[in-house]
Amino acid sequence: MPKIYHCAVLGDPISHSLSPVLHNAAYKALGLTNWQYSKEKVSEAELADFIAHLDDSWKGLSLTMPLKKTVMKLGTPCDYWSQTLKVANTAIFTSNPATASPSQIELCNTDVSGIIRAFVVALHERISQVKKAVIIGSGNTASSAMAALIEIAQASKLEQVKVIARTEDNGSVKGVERFNNLLQKYCTDFPNSRSIEPCLESSVTESSVTESSETESSVTESSETDAKYESVQGIEFPTLSEEVFECDESLILQSLSSLDAIRAIAEADIVISTVPAHVADGLAIALKAYCQNRCVKSLGTLLDVVYDPRPSMLLSAFRQYGLGIGGEEMLLYQALEQVKLMTFEYRNSKVKSEEKSENSFENASDKTADYDNSKDCEYLTNCMRKALQEAL
Repeated sequence: MPKIYHCAVLGDPISHSLSPVLHNAAYKALGLTNWQYSKEKVSEAELADFIAHLDDSWKGLSLTMPLKKTVMKLGTPCDYWSQTLKVANTAIFTSNPATASPSQIELCNTDVSGIIRAFVVALHERISQVKKAVIIGSGNTASSAMAALIEIAQASKLEQVKVIARTEDNGSVKGVERFNNLLQKYCTDFPNSRSIEPCLESSVTESSVTESSETESSVTESSETDAKYESVQGIEFPTLSEEVFECDESLILQSLSSLDAIRAIAEADIVISTVPAHVADGLAIALKAYCQNRCVKSLGTLLDVVYDPRPSMLLSAFRQYGLGIGGEEMLLYQALEQVKLMTFEYRNSKVKSEEKSENSFENASDKTADYDNSKDCEYLTNCMRKALQEAL
């Protein structure tokens, strides 16, 4: 009987995770009948002890909230973005986890490639025309989103990134300084890379929404004299009281202290929302009101990393006026990379030729070894996508 190999996704909460659906579908497609993938509820305080009690049948872990930073002290970053962001969603065991040193636990970040791939598949060649982007949120996933935009900028016309997030005690928007430093570091590490051209950032000190005789809203803004050039600009996350959710669009817009965030989203070519479920519901209500009030005919493309609830209110708004990509697409493509990483050593060992299933790829003796072949990768992606759609 072949040895059983294990992988799992860890986090807290974890019951909602669809990672087991994706990974187990991939194992079936690859003919890895002796591989199993599960989900385990593990807190930050429990992570080190959990890994210490694994045996040599364990080959890898997926990390979700709140473990993507916690895991960094337990392993060694093995790709550029996990090293730079100090955030990893993947751990690969090259020896028995119970006795492994940090150098024997390889850490990777597949969130960045998952975001990029989701946009490339949705937009095709149109991604090269992207000029304006917006990130909603400032947490770990937002950092991966910024990294993805830096990569996208290398093959597009991206010239402006705005971050919509809460403010610090000093009034600055969270994430902006970190993202500007991230871009600067990338350009230093890769001198021939294309930067995101700085735009003049004007800090809004006063914003008032007034209703004109035609019931359209307008914003009066006054800018500070010490405006500065920044590649990444910050906009404070606007608040919208639930009491006005059902009001006329002009009243909804009047309830906002500023339209800066809504205008930025409406004008962006691509938007990445990284905030938890329902946090962006107010933005969605205001955005729809803005589109109706200003006769906006179309929006750009949104990737909403949330896939529960599905679709989110923000995703629904974009699907009405533009293109909306659900979080399950990012999940699919980051999982695809994880499968590659976790099964690489096994698939390239002699064991694979003895234990692989005849019911996997057609002519499995050739196909399983050629995992990175584009045709085979497409087949694997389709198998994972089908399983995901059935689970949703």
